[in-house]
Amino acid sequence: MIKNPDIESPFASTIRGSRNMMIALGVVMILAGFAAIVFPFFSTLGVTLSVGVMLIVAGIAQAIGAFSYPKWTGIVLGLIVAALWLVGGVYLLARPLEGVFALTILVAAAFLVEGAIKTVLSFQMRPIAGWGWLLFDGIISVFLGVMLWWQLPVSALWALGTLAGINIMVSGWTLVIIPISFSKIIGGNSLVHHAD
Repeated sequence: MIKNPDIESPFASTIRGSRNMMIALGVVMILAGFAAIVFPFFSTLGVTLSVGVMLIVAGIAQAIGAFSYPKWTGIVLGLIVAALWLVGGVYLLARPLEGVFALTILVAAAFLVEGAIKTVLSFQMRPIAGWGWLLFDGIISVFLGVMLWWQLPVSALWALGTLAGINIMVSGWTLVIIPISFSKIIGGNSLVHHAD
């Protein structure tokens, strides 16, 4: 009898039990991601408004949590951080187009920093197999950061929504592929068991 670690995984029963739900959710996410890519300006605004709401919620939570600090200096610093998050969130909700521009600059900077770090790490990892993939990842991240920065302010109109759409589509595709691949493994494994 051949043992398959994929079937014995703690995730196996969850995947087996929610196969159809995972596939349906994956298809919905693929369609939502496609819509975000097709309508990048609207999805970019949606991302900006969502970040604004999250900052407000985080600011409120931080303000409440600040009163749990033992010293008054901690309370004051906690309230300052809460105020910054609240101001940032309200600003994004009140002025979403300017917020889109600011968030795009942050995303471009994050890609540049991430790409530089991955490139350096790839050369430190160089004797190990797969270091080239990390270098490739770093180069792509730098390229995306430069592209976003170079195309500002136009890139602000499409970047966040397109990136969110790509992420949602890839996540949806993953939710579709995992249960299908798992079913193929189980199907192939059951044939092996019957042959024993």
